[in-house]
Amino acid sequence: MKQWLAAGAVLVAGLVSAQTKVSMVLNWFPETGHAGYFAAQKDGLYKKAGLDLTIVPGGPNTPGGLSLLATGKAQFAMIGATEALQAREQGIPVVAIFAPFQNNPQGLMYHAEYPLKGFEDLAGRTVAIAPGGVYWDFIQNKYGLKGKVQVINYNGQLASWAQDPKAVTQNYITAEPYNADKMGIKNGTLLIADSGFNPYADIIVTTEDFIKSNPAAVRAFVAASKAGFEAFFANPKNYVSALQEANKENTADVVLWGAEAIKKLMLTGDALKGGLGVMTAERWNTLYKQLKELKLLKPSTTIDLSKVWTLEFLPKK
Repeated sequence: MKQWLAAGAVLVAGLVSAQTKVSMVLNWFPETGHAGYFAAQKDGLYKKAGLDLTIVPGGPNTPGGLSLLATGKAQFAMIGATEALQAREQGIPVVAIFAPFQNNPQGLMYHAEYPLKGFEDLAGRTVAIAPGGVYWDFIQNKYGLKGKVQVINYNGQLASWAQDPKAVTQNYITAEPYNADKMGIKNGTLLIADSGFNPYADIIVTTEDFIKSNPAAVRAFVAASKAGFEAFFANPKNYVSALQEANKENTADVVLWGAEAIKKLMLTGDALKGGLGVMTAERWNTLYKQLKELKLLKPSTTIDLSKVWTLEFLPKK
């Protein structure tokens, strides 16, 4: 870890000759999964790299990152890999430049007294899913669950789930289990990744135009962000105040618990060899085929995957 930090500090310094104003739109309110960006900002890594970065919180009342990218009102946005491919189909030339999560943090949380040993066990259960959940289409098809599950809308709250010990709710393994623990409810999670559907989550995308016009800014952003995550993992306590300032719900307990949760999802898999933020052609190819099979991309759609993602700006491990 110390070697990563030292390398990150060297790469970040002086990447852009003058301060360039840029903004990044998060996919939700600031949380521990976003810690690397706030750590980099707290440590002045973006400024040292020549970037004047504004981090825009996401949430239900915030315009989507894709729309802000498409209109030039933001230079970077946090989305999922599935969204990136669907955006490409719609003619929005997004390019993924950084993928901190190697394993998707999305899961299905259950009460420990009524455990789910596998996805087949969802039959006969009530499951809270947000509308448009692509992973749910995949799971229903693969495990023959259509018509066998009562699906209700996920509203971001655990009250209904808490009252029904047989209920299941979608979750982020980095968030809801902590809240359930605090409620005194023993719980477990089936990670969606274990179903065979494991798209990169919370990737950072920019546009082809911005890459062409500001490659140094893109390189600086990726290097500073990677170094920020490495600094956070080295000492999460240093960044509690920064995350708390961004969102008062990020208490010390929440941040430190979340740090351990995201570390297991980020510093694993291909990141062990390629470094934090790495992506592979195999993963993108698999997702593309899965979305085609689910008919979530039109049969006539052809996407040049080599233009959808790049490691050009990711510092070597």
